[in-house]
Amino acid sequence: MGEFNGGGIVNRFIVIEGLDATGKSTLVEKLSYKLNAKKLSCPPEIMIPSITEGSARTHFDSLSALQRRAYYRFSNLVASEEVEQHIANSHVVMDRYWTSTAAFAAMDDGFEHDVELGQYPGEIRIPDLVILLTVDEENRLIRLHGRGEAETSEESELAQSKSKRQKVLEGYKEFNPVIIDTSNKSPEEVCQEAIQIIEEGFQ
Repeated sequence: MGEFNGGGIVNRFIVIEGLDATGKSTLVEKLSYKLNAKKLSCPPEIMIPSITEGSARTHFDSLSALQRRAYYRFSNLVASEEVEQHIANSHVVMDRYWTSTAAFAAMDDGFEHDVELGQYPGEIRIPDLVILLTVDEENRLIRLHGRGEAETSEESELAQSKSKRQKVLEGYKEFNPVIIDTSNKSPEEVCQEAIQIIEEGFQ
């Protein structure tokens, strides 16, 4: 998939996006295996000594919108640094990135980043490709309930409000992603479609 540039292979930074239960984590797992790529996620695991119970993400998800967004923005800095560490040796496939941070901010009334929607902060690496997974809401809820995981406050809001789901999806689309509808496709079919998109995009 890479190309030669001055005698070396240029590796790609690919971000997989979408609402919960669209199949992101499964696709990241499959792509990282098939492309021999480094698998990363955003937010990454961040150790904060003052937080002794639960993860940093769980802690900040329980706080105000301003504190939550500040945490996610900082997480992108850490995730970007992780990409820089691995991109010289392999492709990188990441589960969520700044695209989610910006798109989910649309749920917070009156909250705005200092970066225009559809743009990336200057301090983080820009992905070479963003793939947005979508699924119809009926299937998404079935998948969510089937996972048996605790629902975040944001996920509850999305499940209850079609307008908020639409706002988040519109936010994602400002980044010009390639969209794959996973509603009636197996994980393997989604993976094959993603690989085709990647190969065609980087020929």
